[in-house]
Amino acid sequence: MAAAGRPGRPRLDDATRWAARAIAYRTPPHPARPGGWTITWGTEIDIRVITLHGTGTVTDLAVASYLVKYSTKGTEPAGHASARITSRTIGLYADPDGTHPERLIHACWTLGAEPGYVGLRRWAHMLGFGGHFLTKARRYSLTFRDLRGARIRYQRGQDAGPEHGPIRTADHADEETILIVGTFTYAGTGWKTTGDALLANTAADQARKRRQAGRDQLADEYAEGAAGYQAA
Repeated sequence: MAAAGRPGRPRLDDATRWAARAIAYRTPPHPARPGGWTITWGTEIDIRVITLHGTGTVTDLAVASYLVKYSTKGTEPAGHASARITSRTIGLYADPDGTHPERLIHACWTLGAEPGYVGLRRWAHMLGFGGHFLTKARRYSLTFRDLRGARIRYQRGQDAGPEHGPIRTADHADEETILIVGTFTYAGTGWKTTGDALLANTAADQARKRRQAGRDQLADEYAEGAAGYQAA
């Protein structure tokens, strides 16, 4: 957590610490825990002041860099696809005795089998988290809608775009525009020579065979993984 500004720093510091101690959430009942689980903040709280002048331990640039880092993160580097996991593919990603992500996915899938926890299965590919990577308070911060509006208004006031070209009509999404398309001319059909056609057809045939081999290999790996997951 971080606090910005100087005059209200002590009060904001106290309010943040009080909120961390006081706020708790109890989950719906679950067969493994009929009374549900109580979710609270941890005991380790690190509150620092964000400075806007490039000095101090936490600067505005450092915060922006931190947000950019997490806004571009995904689960793909850990070997997971961005698509949702289904009962047909769960064996490829979940393992109660596997890596940390595999154990988390297994927990999401197991807990998500009960009413009230189905969202865990829906977001198992994101390790159970289906929300935004950051939160914004409407009262104390700008909304994304305000930021988009300010960006559009700024772009409309420019004579040229970022690449020193004309403003794109897509920047005027809420206005009626007329798009003028130039004249199209017929370039031709097919390959210029028989040799070009032969090379293209050969390359296409090889690509089809590689894709088929890849599908066969994935099918074999899935069958082995699903059998192991069911056995576990």
